[in-house]
Amino acid sequence: MEAFKMKISKKRRGFNLQMKTVSGQKGAYLFLRTPYGSYHTFLEVAARDAARDCGAPNKGNTRQLCKRICSF
Repeated sequence: MEAFKMKISKKRRGFNLQMKTVSGQKGAYLFLRTPYGSYHTFLEVAARDAARDCGAPNKGNTRQLCKRICSF
């Protein structure tokens, strides 16, 4: 897997986000459109890898790792 640096910036928060998943050459992208017309994209990665990258301990299955960092 090709490593790359991610640019992280604060995103607007709120309701009424429109979402669409689109397949690209490097993977699946999640496109979000805000009520203000701004677009934001996210490249799909494995949930387990994302949870580890966000500080979840490397113990348990994918759901357990994600629950440790997400509170939906």
